[in-house]
Amino acid sequence: MKIFDISRTLQEAPVYYKDEPAKIELAQSMENGDCCNASTITAGVHLGTHADAFSHFMPEGASIDKMPLENYCGKCRVLTVPSDTLVKLSDIKGRLAGSERLVLRSGGTSYLCEQAAEYIAACGIKALVTDAVSVAPSDNEEAVHKLLMEGEVAIIENACLEGVEDGDYLLFAFPVKYGGCDGAPVRAVLIGE
Repeated sequence: MKIFDISRTLQEAPVYYKDEPAKIELAQSMENGDCCNASTITAGVHLGTHADAFSHFMPEGASIDKMPLENYCGKCRVLTVPSDTLVKLSDIKGRLAGSERLVLRSGGTSYLCEQAAEYIAACGIKALVTDAVSVAPSDNEEAVHKLLMEGEVAIIENACLEGVEDGDYLLFAFPVKYGGCDGAPVRAVLIGE
């Protein structure tokens, strides 16, 4: 068994164009005479490797604490897709048979077109993981997210897939339980033989 940590270190993760970088500061420090070290983090919930709740794009959608946990763990398939482009239906069609969850690797540079998102949802995929900062291009965020979310596909963005080969794995990527929130960080891992 081999464990692949596909989470990005928060402070080093690519930042989506409207987000602020994370700030981590020591609130207590043993160097300053405190009995322990204790840090404070200031970061958006969509920074680093994170899960989008359905409420991120759907007003009546589930918040992150209400998302179905079974979506975030189980069998998955890692697929390499073309880089620096929109992932088209032809890039994934016929490659998802037997998959319950899908991990797309493009070097962090590709996003889904609407037809590909619709196909993923129609195939009954429970979770979609991408190494890009978003599943959708910045000029079509709402439509692509909604197509997946209406199909009850959990979305995990900004994963690190270096050193992971295409194939079948087990995925474990549970979001932090923030009550009523539209997203949360995850510690995502793949387990392979």
